[in-house]
Amino acid sequence: MKHLRLFEYIDAVVRAGSIRRASETLFITPSALDRRIQQVEEELGTQIFERHAKGMRLTSAGEIFLDYVRRHLADLDRVRSEIEGLKGLRKGHVSIVASQAMALKFLPEQIRLFRERHPGVSFSVRIADRGEALKALMAFEAELAVVVFPKMNSDVLQLIMVAQPVVALMSMHHPLAEQTTVRLSECLNYPLVLPDASLGVGELLHPILVRRTSKAQISAETNSFELMRGLLQDNRSVGFQVAIGAPDNLQQGTIVSRSIDPRDVPTAPLICAQLRGRTLPVAAARFADQLTQQLDKMDMSP
Repeated sequence: MKHLRLFEYIDAVVRAGSIRRASETLFITPSALDRRIQQVEEELGTQIFERHAKGMRLTSAGEIFLDYVRRHLADLDRVRSEIEGLKGLRKGHVSIVASQAMALKFLPEQIRLFRERHPGVSFSVRIADRGEALKALMAFEAELAVVVFPKMNSDVLQLIMVAQPVVALMSMHHPLAEQTTVRLSECLNYPLVLPDASLGVGELLHPILVRRTSKAQISAETNSFELMRGLLQDNRSVGFQVAIGAPDNLQQGTIVSRSIDPRDVPTAPLICAQLRGRTLPVAAARFADQLTQQLDKMDMSP
C-alpha cells in the first residue's frame, strides 16, 4: 500500500502549505518528501504543485488529483473502521465540523455519551462558521457537520434538519431576566450585542432588525459567542443565540437565556449532514445515528 502513503504525503503538503512544514508532521526529511512528490508528478506526466518561495500551491491538475487522493484516503478510513467494527468498535475516530452553538453543551454531552459506550473511539472537532463548515465537509476535512442556518448545496447530504428557537441572552441581573419570555420590542430598549452575518443567528436576525433600525441600539457585532457573553456582563446589554447553544438556566452562571415570543423571531434551521456519496466509517455512522436521534427529540418545528 505504498501508493496510499504517497497520497498521505500529498495531502499533508496541501494542508501544511510547504514541504518543510509537512515533513515535520510526517517525520521525513524535506528532500525525501520532495522526491516523493516529484515521483508522483513524473508518473502523472504533469506538475501537481507550483513551487514558490513561500511554499507549495496546487496546479489545476493538482486540484483534480487532490480530490482523487482524499476520496481514496476517506475510503481507506472507512475500510479500517469496518474492520474494527467487526471487533465491536473497539477503535475508531470521528471528525466533526460544527457551529459555535454546538460547542457549549450539545457536542460535549453527545461525545461523552458515545465514549461511555465506545471508549476506544476518539474525536476531532473543528468549530467554524456556517460557510467554512460545509467547505470543510466537501474537502474531506470532516465526516460530519452540525451547522445552524447552513448554506446548503447539492454536494451535501442532509441527515436531519430541526427547528431551533432563538433566545435572548443577558446577565442574570438584567431587568428582563425576571421574565420567562420576552418580546423583541422589549429587547430593543437595551443595547444589543449581535452575532455577525457569518453566524446563522446573525443572518436570521438581520432582516428583522433592519425593519426596526430606528429603535435598535447596536453596541457591538461579533463572530464570537464567547465575546458576546463577556459583553453582556454590563447588566444592560442583550444578545441572541439559538436555544441549543444557550447557557443552562438550571446551572449557576452569570449569563441566562430567555425565550423570545415566537411571533417576533422565526426558528433557525439546524442540520446534521455528511458529504453526498461518501460512505461513513462505522464510528462516524454510529455517531451520526446518535446525533440524529437526539436532535429529533429537540425539534421545535410547529
